[in-house]
Amino acid sequence: GPQVGIDQGITVALALSDATMREHGPWLTSGQREHLRRLEKKSARQRRTRPPGRLTSKRLARTYNQIAKARATAKRRAVDWQHQTTTELADTFSVIKVEDLKIKNMVRSARGTIENPGRNVAHKAGLNRSIAGEAWDRTVTLLEYKTRDRGGQVVKVPAPGTSQTCHQCGHRDAANRDKTRFACLNPDCGWVGHADTNAAININNADGTPVSGRGDLGATRSAKRQPPRAA
Repeated sequence: GPQVGIDQGITVALALSDATMREHGPWLTSGQREHLRRLEKKSARQRRTRPPGRLTSKRLARTYNQIAKARATAKRRAVDWQHQTTTELADTFSVIKVEDLKIKNMVRSARGTIENPGRNVAHKAGLNRSIAGEAWDRTVTLLEYKTRDRGGQVVKVPAPGTSQTCHQCGHRDAANRDKTRFACLNPDCGWVGHADTNAAININNADGTPVSGRGDLGATRSAKRQPPRAA
C-alpha cells in the first residue's frame, strides 16, 4: 500500500497528506453534555456544603457515579471511532508517519507559581481538555499494532515546524498559518491551502524512526538470532 503522513489535531481529528480527513462529531449529544455540566455543578455544590473531614455522603457518591457513567459513554464512543478509523487506515496504507508528540509536556498545567503565575490559564485548561478528549496517544498505539499485524509500519517524525513550514518551498514562518488556513508568505511561492493538510505533507516528507512493523525490522532481529557461520 501507499505511504501517508497524518497530522493529529483538535479542529480536524486526523488530516492526511493525500488531502483527505478523518473527522468525528461530539462524543455526547447536546442534551448529554448539558446533563453532565449540571451534574458537575451539582457535585461542586455538594462538596462545598460537606463539613471538613466528613466522609462522602450517599448523595455526593450518587452524583459521582452519574458523572462517571456519562464520561464512560463519551469514552466508549471515542474508542469505537478510533478503532474503526485506525483499522481503515492500516488496511489502506503500508507506511504511516505521525508526529512524535510529547503529550505530557503539551498538557502541562499553565497555573505557574505564586511568584510567577501563569497566563491564559483558563484557555490552556480548555485546550488540555480538548487534547485529552482526542486521546492522540491511543490513536498511535492502535495504528502501531494494526499496521504491524498487516506487515506495515508506523514511523514517528520530529514534531517542531511541521505546522509552520510550507511543504512546497520550505519557507518557515509562524505567520504562515492562521487557524486552519495556510498561506505561504514567500513571494516566490504563495501556496494556499488547509493548514492541517500542509502539516501532514511535511510529516510524510520527514525522516523518522520506525516504532512498529515487520519487513526490514523483522529481518534484522532474525539475523541477530542466527548462529555464527563456520569459517
